[in-house]
Amino acid sequence: MGQLVAVIFHIMLLLMVSLGLLQVHTVVQAENELMEVSAAVTKYISNRGGTNDNLLQEEVRAFIARELAEKRFSLSESEMSVSVTRTHSADPVLWSHADEFSLVLNIPYPGFASWIPVPAAKLQVTRQGTINVMDYDL
Repeated sequence: MGQLVAVIFHIMLLLMVSLGLLQVHTVVQAENELMEVSAAVTKYISNRGGTNDNLLQEEVRAFIARELAEKRFSLSESEMSVSVTRTHSADPVLWSHADEFSLVLNIPYPGFASWIPVPAAKLQVTRQGTINVMDYDL
């Protein structure tokens, strides 16, 4: 009788996984971690600014690596794509006060199992911000 119950539970579990019901937790966790990282990066950029686009991209990548290591998130830095672009700027080369930026973080859609066909979608978070403090203000 116990084996019959175990077989029924295994079949129910396989059906739930194939329908994607157990994948919801993984996706929600990844999305919450991505939101938290994007908020921290937006605050970092707002409070620091940058001297130019290339240097800022490197500093943001280093900050994300530290953030993921310190908080032990399940996200992988290598899978994450980061884009910081200025949407409004006074000078096209140097970042300055009141420059507005857009931060976009992408990760591949997390899958629970490799044999479940999932479309090649990405989880994406977009945040807007304004530069508040620059190095020369300190």
